[in-house]
Amino acid sequence: GGVFCAPPPPPPPPPALTIKVLTMSRPRALARLLASLDAAHYQGVVVNLDILVDGPREAPAAEGERRREVIARADAYDWPHGRKRVIVRPTNLGLVGQWLKAWDPVEEAKGRKSAGHSGVDGIVAIFEDDMQVSVHYWKWLKLMWSNYRRREDLFGISLQSQHLVASSGKDTLQIDNENKPYLYKVSGSWGFSPHPRAWPLFLAWHARTAASGYVPDDLTFRGKLVITSQWYKDMSAQGRDPAMWTAWAMKYMDDKGLFCLYPNLARRAAFTISWNEVGEHDSGEMLSKPSSPLVEVWSAESEAAPLQPVRIEFDGSTIYDDPRPMRKRQCNLQGSHFIFDGYIFGLHGGGSGGGVEKMWLNIIPHMAKAVQDAGGLFTHCTYESSDLVKLGTADNMACNGLRAVSSLPGDNKVVFSSYYQGSPDACFIHMVYDHIPERTGMDAGPESEYWPRIENMRHAGGFLSISKSTTDDMCEIYGMCDRSIVATSDNRAAPEFVPASPQAVSAFKKNNWITKPYILVVGKRYGYKNYDIFWPAVENMPAAFRQKYMVLLVGEAEEASHGIEVQAVQGVPEEEMPAMYSGAAAFVYPSLYEGFGMPPVEAASCGAPLILGPFHRDRMRHVFGDLAQYATTPDEMEKALGNVAEGNIAPRDALVTRASLYGSDPRHGWNEVAKEYLEYMIHGPFRTHTIGGQRCRPLVEDPDDCRFVTTPTTIKPAL
Repeated sequence: GGVFCAPPPPPPPPPALTIKVLTMSRPRALARLLASLDAAHYQGVVVNLDILVDGPREAPAAEGERRREVIARADAYDWPHGRKRVIVRPTNLGLVGQWLKAWDPVEEAKGRKSAGHSGVDGIVAIFEDDMQVSVHYWKWLKLMWSNYRRREDLFGISLQSQHLVASSGKDTLQIDNENKPYLYKVSGSWGFSPHPRAWPLFLAWHARTAASGYVPDDLTFRGKLVITSQWYKDMSAQGRDPAMWTAWAMKYMDDKGLFCLYPNLARRAAFTISWNEVGEHDSGEMLSKPSSPLVEVWSAESEAAPLQPVRIEFDGSTIYDDPRPMRKRQCNLQGSHFIFDGYIFGLHGGGSGGGVEKMWLNIIPHMAKAVQDAGGLFTHCTYESSDLVKLGTADNMACNGLRAVSSLPGDNKVVFSSYYQGSPDACFIHMVYDHIPERTGMDAGPESEYWPRIENMRHAGGFLSISKSTTDDMCEIYGMCDRSIVATSDNRAAPEFVPASPQAVSAFKKNNWITKPYILVVGKRYGYKNYDIFWPAVENMPAAFRQKYMVLLVGEAEEASHGIEVQAVQGVPEEEMPAMYSGAAAFVYPSLYEGFGMPPVEAASCGAPLILGPFHRDRMRHVFGDLAQYATTPDEMEKALGNVAEGNIAPRDALVTRASLYGSDPRHGWNEVAKEYLEYMIHGPFRTHTIGGQRCRPLVEDPDDCRFVTTPTTIKPAL
């Protein structure tokens, strides 16, 4: 491929959430809010914090002292979840100005681009300083956005429990909908997350209407002013600054038919509460009491996300007319060209028997069809010895070792390789399989075949990974800990791996001269495969065990004698492998390290009891959990084999059910991996500061577009 140059240092990773804290002169309130934000559960994502300190105003000296304390506390606060900024306003904006200047999506998108990021804005949440959040607020907010972002009538999401009946001003709002989220024509301000489409339109509308001299004191419901307009009119008549951004927001929402989404939990519990500190709208009558209880425990009630939340009018009544339809997802990839480098097939002479070849043979057909159905191009770059390898509907083309990429059609080209190839002439996405050389002491230096892989990790715009373990190693070995630029999808077994019939198992045994229950061992057994703990354990087993059982090796024969019958078979046809696994008394795979480790999933899919090693115990335990036995020493292996003899093993049907998440259920097969990889290559985010990333950008504007779902046979656009 092309020649890369060393990249400059990377920018900090893009955030999943950006918090905007509005403050001025309440240092103790700010400390309480920051402590609660810090303690929230962010599930490992990057969360940036902006503390926006309003400018000074003509006020008693004590307020100036408190403002200086606010600035000092904000500067000193150690925010561990991402980047922190303290922005001190030179002049006083007031509460309305603070809200309206808190987030400008258009300007921040420009800043993100200049910083070397691509992708879409994350979620933004705005808090006044006398708020406090639940540890679960981010989990709920993320869940709500994932369900309702496409609503055309959504202005934003509030984290508070709303009490106000807007038509009367009474604190008696009750929504009888089984404690599910609802939509209300009132904008919440106690923890508010604006919709990234609606918010800039609102800001532009506000700028125009405010410049015209309009003030929001005329919003009515059934001939009577709603309470925010009444408050606005009353304060203006008293010569006071109304300082109510929500009055502007509600006028805009009413004009445009927009709603704010609220939680509706039992006991009026909320994900954000207000302490009603003395400030712009509170003179102290509330005595700094919390507005409602915080959500302390995540429950099924918190998970509720109805397809059509009930919509509420200003007086608390239900709106029954048909809601505006959800914005339809679209997927237009015209002008986009996905280029898959099939080097692995050329490397192996056009063969397709290895694990990597099988992986791509199963993934690419799903990707190619989805891209082509959306109007894009999909090319399989072939080599002289692999030009007959056909990957679904992908167009085969000799690309001259990727040197032809620059001349291929398409405004937006994405290149990803099956084996350590890269190109600077497209958005280059690097496939990472494993870090076996680094973990096992193999030669991974500049003269080794692995060096291009290490070089490509420096230069790629993004990454595909075959397992959580591989992604973890990118962080542990190379310090590449930003998981947002890695599409991680655990490998899968083919759907053919299901429990075989008793007749098929009997036929397999008969054809291979197997006369005893067998302990199954598959593949190579050197070095990090760790079979040095297996054979001593076998030799130590009681004579009755060694007489009852045999060891079946699929691969090279074993030269040493271990006091037990050992039989080796080679070249087991793939159609016979389900019977081979199904007939095993146990499947042993004690590996120290893998990329993913396909054979255990194949074995479990067929119901074979598992004895696994340190890799699966320590790095991939999420795959089988307690359904497998784990052995790291000969003594532990001996105990595990004894459990097999005594029947102390996981039920075979439980293993089959667990493994169905990794391939045997066609909804969770290689099509699911294709979906996750393809969505990442369409949306990012990417590292645009690298040579291989400088051409990377989202291929569609809206992050809800070009999303896919799996079917029993492939992937299709999500509705």
